[in-house]
Amino acid sequence: MTGERWRFIESGARPGAENMAVDGAILEAHAAGNVPPTLRAYTWRPPAVSLGRFQPADLSVDFDACRRLGIDVVRRPTGGRAILHTEEEVTFSMVVSARRLGTTGVMDSYRALAAGVIAALRSLGLDARLVERSARTGSPAMARDPACFAVKARCDLMIGDAKLVGSAQVQRNGFILQQNSLPLRLRSEDWQRVFLRAARPPKATGLWDAAKKEIPYPDVAEALRKGFAAAFDVELDQGELSEEELRRAREHTPAAQVGRPEAKKDTRTVTCRRGG
Repeated sequence: MTGERWRFIESGARPGAENMAVDGAILEAHAAGNVPPTLRAYTWRPPAVSLGRFQPADLSVDFDACRRLGIDVVRRPTGGRAILHTEEEVTFSMVVSARRLGTTGVMDSYRALAAGVIAALRSLGLDARLVERSARTGSPAMARDPACFAVKARCDLMIGDAKLVGSAQVQRNGFILQQNSLPLRLRSEDWQRVFLRAARPPKATGLWDAAKKEIPYPDVAEALRKGFAAAFDVELDQGELSEEELRRAREHTPAAQVGRPEAKKDTRTVTCRRGG
């Protein structure tokens, strides 16, 4: 070990807008030099669709389905396509500088950070790999699909020919936030209810199907901590959010909310309210 110490935070289940705001607050705090590089694992309660930073909501998500299913809609600070998140998922974010990674571009940093994920999955008995640089991402119709796990991008991790981990990044002044989705169980039938997409089966899988057994969320989170520690030759110490990060996250949360199921006062039905 180099003696370098990074921070690991296991946040458990939070609402989607809060999760997005926390990741943004960690990026700000690390860029300001107030916290070390940080790996955070978390999940989602209630379920939520996260949209990529520039993804048009009205062309991607069925808001009536949100109402019926009780699903929030939020916007990520990172790019990419929409993901339906539930508690049957381990989401993890990594905040670090490009200088620390020794990378010079977006794809270079994706490949560097993939080493930690690959090491974690290997410890769980899975041989994952990045999508080949020369791989085709699919047909023109697939290119228009709003769902992240329906399309393979060069930053994604595969098991065989099935996508297992979807990732998206934002870089600000040399500091990186990468958000990653690792479904434990992938319920593609729910995509047809939530996303405005053609009905085609995805080449994607969840961790439990890939491993052929159920691996508890805490075990997956711990495998990620150990995998990143080994890949980057650092200690990943259990930590918590600072008071400043918590304050900034509270400030950012309203902006991350796009739609929220909300009960009407005079009925028992719910509506999916469009927010700021």
